[in-house]
Amino acid sequence: MSRKTLQSIKNVIDQGIKLTPMMEQFYSIKQKNPDIYLFFRMGDFYELFFNDAEDVSKILNITLTHRGKIGDVKIPMAGIPHHAASSYIDRLTTQGLKVAICEQTQDPKDAIGIVTRDVTQIVSPGMPYDLDKVDFLDHHYMASASYENKKFTLVVIDFTNGSFFGQVFSNIEDLLKNLRKVSPREFITYPEQWIKYPSFENYLEHSEVLITQISKDYFVAKNTNLYIEKLIPYYKKDTTIVSNKEVLSPLGALSYYMSSTQDLESLVHLRPFKMILEKGSLQISMPTLTGLEILPRNREFYKESLIGLFNKTKTSMGSRKLKELFTHPISNFNELRKRHDLIAYFLENLENLENIRELLNDIRDLERIMAKASSKKINAQDLTNTSKSIEIYFKLAEVLKDLPLDWFVWPSKKNENSLLKLSKLINKSINDETGASLDKGNLIQEGFSKDRDILAHMDEDIQIKLTKMEKKYREQTGILKLRIKSNNIFGYFIEIPKAQSKKVSDSFTRRQTLVNCERYTTKELIKYENKVIASKEKLERIEKELFAGVVDEVKAIAGEILLLAEFLSYLDAFQGLSWISHQENLVRPKISKNKKILNIKGGWHPLVKSVILDQFVTHDLQMDKDCYFGLVTGPNMAGKTTVMREMAIIQFLAQIGCFVPAKSAHLGLCDYLFSRLGASDDILKGQSTFMVEMSETSEIIRHATERSLIILDEVGRGTSTFDGLSIAWSLVEYFIRNLKSLTLFATHYHELIDLVENEPGSKNLTVETITKKGDVQFLYRLVEKATAQSYGIYVAKLAGLPQSILNRSQEILGSLEKENLGGKIGPCAPGSGTQLSFFGEDERPCPIPVHLKEIEGELTKINIMNLTPLQALEKLNNLKESIPLQ
Repeated sequence: MSRKTLQSIKNVIDQGIKLTPMMEQFYSIKQKNPDIYLFFRMGDFYELFFNDAEDVSKILNITLTHRGKIGDVKIPMAGIPHHAASSYIDRLTTQGLKVAICEQTQDPKDAIGIVTRDVTQIVSPGMPYDLDKVDFLDHHYMASASYENKKFTLVVIDFTNGSFFGQVFSNIEDLLKNLRKVSPREFITYPEQWIKYPSFENYLEHSEVLITQISKDYFVAKNTNLYIEKLIPYYKKDTTIVSNKEVLSPLGALSYYMSSTQDLESLVHLRPFKMILEKGSLQISMPTLTGLEILPRNREFYKESLIGLFNKTKTSMGSRKLKELFTHPISNFNELRKRHDLIAYFLENLENLENIRELLNDIRDLERIMAKASSKKINAQDLTNTSKSIEIYFKLAEVLKDLPLDWFVWPSKKNENSLLKLSKLINKSINDETGASLDKGNLIQEGFSKDRDILAHMDEDIQIKLTKMEKKYREQTGILKLRIKSNNIFGYFIEIPKAQSKKVSDSFTRRQTLVNCERYTTKELIKYENKVIASKEKLERIEKELFAGVVDEVKAIAGEILLLAEFLSYLDAFQGLSWISHQENLVRPKISKNKKILNIKGGWHPLVKSVILDQFVTHDLQMDKDCYFGLVTGPNMAGKTTVMREMAIIQFLAQIGCFVPAKSAHLGLCDYLFSRLGASDDILKGQSTFMVEMSETSEIIRHATERSLIILDEVGRGTSTFDGLSIAWSLVEYFIRNLKSLTLFATHYHELIDLVENEPGSKNLTVETITKKGDVQFLYRLVEKATAQSYGIYVAKLAGLPQSILNRSQEILGSLEKENLGGKIGPCAPGSGTQLSFFGEDERPCPIPVHLKEIEGELTKINIMNLTPLQALEKLNNLKESIPLQ
């Protein structure tokens, strides 16, 4: 642990040993950052000492050495070159560690004693060191949460692009669901904050997020008002914050924590804080997003996911905005209509769309550039890219001039004037050939500053002066091959062939002897060299001051630039969705605000189509308030799961504001989209496949409403046949009779078919197959009927099982069917509970026997509040006697 370094130094001090001035400085800075590895700048290296050095040398596999002694104690030391620090620091933060960058804050020439140093940056998983190395799709979220007034609140900030938002939830499950979607790199909490919520503690324990603990006091808003005000000066007047005061607790904690690592007033790249309201959202969990392959499980599979297929953006900002749309689908009818209108406009104006795509090619990542401005790492190339992006915006505005104003948050006329003024300043001042380095000079263009130009032209004067001096020394010595040269080590020197070195006078002082020559200097040359050095240093200082002045102008209109970035990212995301809609012939969905409906004609799964191209089969499905439950049966490989995924994806795409893969689609607005497609053991949590399945199903039941869409596949398969069938049966009844959500329920339990046929509001669906001469053909069409057969052994044959095993399987199946080993379940013998049989007719059970319905009728008439205990026992006995003998 980094804190051990402090103890090591303290032990030395306790022995009465005096620290050196440099080590006193290190100790003083380390005390302010006890739990952080301190990278202490010394010349061209960052050095680490004591336990910091020992830990980091092991983690990074770098050399551990020693820097002298304090008394008899050797000082462990490890170092890395400052120019290569980025890769080393990234390796530490990816392991959940923090680093404090301690720089020299004084020119060594101006120092009296040791040079002053201070921490200039705290680096952690939530606050990356080198923004140029952060993947353009990645977010580095830092988050905090709290529970107050029966509400769960979450606040999230991203230093890499300025995202800054809060959310309020009514239950812990939705908080966790959204926290997993955000997937923060760092989470701010206090000890035992979540002790009453085991599920949340379990998340913190098993996720890869870095847990940073601070005092509970900083989760009290009155203690953090000052920090919040620095971060959000307007927060007391923000109606969304005022109406959701619970958000102040985690907001205050984050603000305080950031104040200990950053200058809050310098964070110019943060967007205005916004609340994402639960009411206008489509709630969907991260497991559902990845299970439906809407988002990839990791970066490696991005292109194979729905977002990878639909990402036709041209900018990094647009790609991140698309991800934001995919992780935060909405249920706001008016906003969805605007988004659909925008895509419709682009499809009606394809020439404009193509022009927009061409112009967006040259837009740069303004969000990351502003983040670099905040961290004082912006370079000349970033500034010229900012100017070019502003210029392209005005060209885009001309192309988009016919669009309704309310479709975008446009920069105002005043903002446009500020942006144009900044662009002109950058074009006039910054040398666009400088590149990314600030240390190579030549930052400023000719003509921007008279003082700078005078110093810059000294190079010409220097060469003239040196040529004259060289000529004079040749004449004085008679050495025709005498040359005045320079290098980075010795500066200016006079080089003379070794054979002629005896000709030099005593005014020449030898500096270096080489094999073939001698190098000298003179008082005159030294004096001139000092003048040149002073002029170059002055030029460098003036250029950096001028550059800083331009950067200050950028920061001064940071709000306008961020608004421009938001506009460009939104435009890019939706032009991309328009382009994929054009390429794939997607259709605009009809959205009914207050109607429960899922009416799809000619729908297809976009990922499947991208693989099999023209061989895909389209599907029709009609579900509404009168028929909202569909039991999907059919053999493996027939495409049941694909069809269900397809319907969920169509609903999802509609609610991010995109057109959908279908010939027509009439949809209602869903509040939740649940998907339970397969399960896997959760070893870390100690949960089996069946336990995970039941936990997820339980969450669905707790939160689903009549406005939800539920996709369930093979519920109950993780336990014994009869247990699984019993659970599946009762779930089907509950979904139909109680929840009444739009539900697709796939199963191999054929006993449920008759149940659904007799329940109002439900229907049987199957993916069609036919048998010809013993071979099975999967037609992949979804039809409204129950399946009649199963093809388990045939699928096993396709999978390549040996013929002997297939023959034996057929024998066993025939025997099971004859003996009806399933027996009876309760009074109505629902069958064996095995998968559907390919080889025989299935007996259909009566779902609820007549005598049980009669008993149910009697029970509904009883008012238990009017019965004495004795009367209740008598009534129970009468009901028992009415049951017929088996």
